[in-house]
Amino acid sequence: MSLLKQIECKDIQNNQMCIYFLGQSGYVLKFKELIIYIDPYLTDYIENPLGLNDNKMFRSFRSPIDPESISKCDAIICTHSHVDHMDPWTINKINSDYKLFSSIGAYEKSDINLPQSRITFLHPEKTYKIRGINIVSFPAAHYDLIDEFGRPDCLSILIQWNGINLFFWGDGIRYDGQYELLSKYSFEYFFAPINGRDKKRENEGIIGNIKENELAEFCSKLSIKNIIPNHYDMFINNTGSIDLFKKEIYKRNPEQSIISMNCGDNISNIRGYNN
Repeated sequence: MSLLKQIECKDIQNNQMCIYFLGQSGYVLKFKELIIYIDPYLTDYIENPLGLNDNKMFRSFRSPIDPESISKCDAIICTHSHVDHMDPWTINKINSDYKLFSSIGAYEKSDINLPQSRITFLHPEKTYKIRGINIVSFPAAHYDLIDEFGRPDCLSILIQWNGINLFFWGDGIRYDGQYELLSKYSFEYFFAPINGRDKKRENEGIIGNIKENELAEFCSKLSIKNIIPNHYDMFINNTGSIDLFKKEIYKRNPEQSIISMNCGDNISNIRGYNN
């Protein structure tokens, strides 16, 4: 059964959800009456001559889903405007009346064109609702916290459902005050990048992320049940080491659960704490 058929046809109970991994930082959250896509990159826009035509950034695996075949999508959440998170070819090809959630800065930088009625602009530390699910946004520093107009640009996303907290970092590095914002919560699932940054990539125009040891140190101070590293699998010239991350985590917390996901994998039958 194809990944898309699994997502759209799987029978979900009222107090149940599933998480599907699309590669890079892309996920699908499947609930009984709701399907949310987060940072989906389902085309070859970056390398394609008709897209960015970047001859250094090639997908290491094919997209698991043809976006034109998606018929069940209620919401898309994009953490920021980089096209491996906010791909215009993916988003413009999805055949449903989904709602788009992003910062205004990210939307204005994109080549996405939707009616205003289908867009919700996210602001840091504000809560938004979609069918009983809370979407809470936090600042993310990739590397800056604001854009050239002084507006929040990159965001991290907290999904709250039936007593469960799922955190999606998106892209970014640590910043002053971030721990204080997140230490108020306990996270069942914490999705974060490990591809890091260095001068070589920065000289090639690649804005990096938190490093493996930095993320391990940060997570060790938070209440997290499961850490799911990401953003290291798709582009071979912008990757990180899952083994190094595990080593750094286990030095600090030998009992920490780490879930390694490959494209197409899922975490199924997650049950909420609230009836």
